[in-house]
Amino acid sequence: MKIKIPYQDKITLGYSLARSAGFAAQQWTLPLFEFITTGGKKPHKNIDPHKLRLAYRELFRLLKKDSENIAQGIYPVEVLKPETVTRHFMRYPRIIYDGYSIAKRRKDKSAHDFDGEAENFMKDLPEYYQRNFHFQTGGYLTRESAELYEHQVEILFSGSADAMRRLIIPLAKQAHPGDGAGLHFLEVGAGTGRLTRFMKLAYPKAKITVLDLSYPYLKKAQDNLHEFDRLDFVQGAAEDLPFQDAKFDFVYSCFLFHELPHEIRRQVIREGFRVLKAGGCYGLVDSLQAEDTHDFEWALEQFPVDFHEPFYKNYTQNPMEGLLTAAGFEGLHKDQGFFAKALLARKPSE
Repeated sequence: MKIKIPYQDKITLGYSLARSAGFAAQQWTLPLFEFITTGGKKPHKNIDPHKLRLAYRELFRLLKKDSENIAQGIYPVEVLKPETVTRHFMRYPRIIYDGYSIAKRRKDKSAHDFDGEAENFMKDLPEYYQRNFHFQTGGYLTRESAELYEHQVEILFSGSADAMRRLIIPLAKQAHPGDGAGLHFLEVGAGTGRLTRFMKLAYPKAKITVLDLSYPYLKKAQDNLHEFDRLDFVQGAAEDLPFQDAKFDFVYSCFLFHELPHEIRRQVIREGFRVLKAGGCYGLVDSLQAEDTHDFEWALEQFPVDFHEPFYKNYTQNPMEGLLTAAGFEGLHKDQGFFAKALLARKPSE
């Protein structure tokens, strides 16, 4: 039976599909430029059509779910606000140029390649963070990396990264309905503030503390979020939070845990538990894990091969649900879409 999509859903879904197609076109083009400049492997060689169909089917389902959430008022249509066309396409040549450096780094298996700007920020950071995640230039430690990162991630996931980030908001709304008045949220590993923007649109009256280890990324987040009020920006580590006990109503993260060693993941969750008020919620969006999917097992295996992700395999084999339960959280809720899953659990009330 064919499911009818309401008119508003059709408009937002059509926009999201067009946006996705644009990023997918960039994704298919980048390997061609890499082949031309480096003489590496031929682009798109040995692509399995069946896997590709499955991936695009799940991508469509995610974008459809996102459109339905907008239509239902879970978050406003403003989450789809695009950047200017000029800014978008002026950045793309820089991404192509950076792709050459990434390809060379991948070929040489060089994951500790930093310039002076990155090294200036590195001395006070933990060892696990001092690397070129995804072989990207500067790791998370330069202004140029912060400028290119969100665009690069959207290319990687064919324009679905924002929709995957928003998977956490419907779960949050079940626990914390309303506009956020009187609530204090904390986002750890906030990067350039992309999820912070969506959370602020969904909860316009909430106070949100935005925390990240990277000074350049945190500065970019401040620039990106300049139009919002009731935001604090703090440089710090999620596993050693500079906050008092029981300070926040909601602690959450996005695409953080797969880039952490296993013991650091435990520490991050314990710290989240500590700074939450009794009855407060802990949420996360991150990559699928091995027990979450059969269709994308190949992707979970290939991802750390193509991109420098030293902790990813361990992440896929150790369900986050178990870590949350072990830390004392209860009432676990879950959603997933495309390559991501969202989890939300509650700290027991006193």
